[in-house]
Amino acid sequence: MNNGLRVAIEMNAYLFGCMIIMLFWFITLITLRVKKKDRNIAEFYWASFACSLYGFAEPLFVPEYWDPPSILKFCRLDLESFIFCFGVGGLASVLTELPKVKKMALRLNYLLWLCLRSIFLSWRSIFLRSSEHNNIATISYSEVSFSRDDRRIENMLFVAFSLAVFGCTAHFNFNIIYDVALVCVASSCFIWWRRPKLNWQIIGGGLIFTIIYTIVLVIVGQIYPDFYNHWNLDDLSGLRFAGAPVEEYLFAFTFGALWAPLYEAWKDEKAR
Repeated sequence: MNNGLRVAIEMNAYLFGCMIIMLFWFITLITLRVKKKDRNIAEFYWASFACSLYGFAEPLFVPEYWDPPSILKFCRLDLESFIFCFGVGGLASVLTELPKVKKMALRLNYLLWLCLRSIFLSWRSIFLRSSEHNNIATISYSEVSFSRDDRRIENMLFVAFSLAVFGCTAHFNFNIIYDVALVCVASSCFIWWRRPKLNWQIIGGGLIFTIIYTIVLVIVGQIYPDFYNHWNLDDLSGLRFAGAPVEEYLFAFTFGALWAPLYEAWKDEKAR
């Protein structure tokens, strides 16, 4: 692989996929402006620019996970990765807060709560054998509210926890995509624990972003059938869905689950 500067000013599958993502990005931005969702617009921009910085992490994925085409590549960095991260960051952050998506996410969260409550009550009745524990009507949570200093400490704990999980997974010699998925799941669970009222965003974010990402993958695969050969398939599970490696969908769900509630958790705000 060429480790120097490489320029190829021509359309490629990765750039085409980024253009589709940015189309969704602009449609979402226009929708937020029409509905005058000023707070969501601020979150949208914050999430896009914050996520774009992950473009610098592309060398971790190349060539261990894949070796994408690019119009401008320097060593293992490529221009498309910054566009990709910028677009998916904004989309994953606010899609769950659109009214219809939010309604669906809240329903799914309620159904999940009912299932967990049923399992919890069954476990208590079996192992504790006490009828008084079966009269629980609800499982209440406490909502944590932080001062400014507390919020800084909480955010530092979140970052430290995520980095610690990433450091631990690195010792298992997994492919980087599995390490990232585990970090996203663990970080989502941290938010779930500390900010339980954002649970619906975690569930909805994973599902809705996976749907959007699937649409992008299918369209790109139809236009560029050889695109899926850029993945290091020998080091992955070998399973595919709609032509793409299943690891792409694993990334989409876990990333969406983490990124959807991150702004509210980081700023200690309520999703509206």
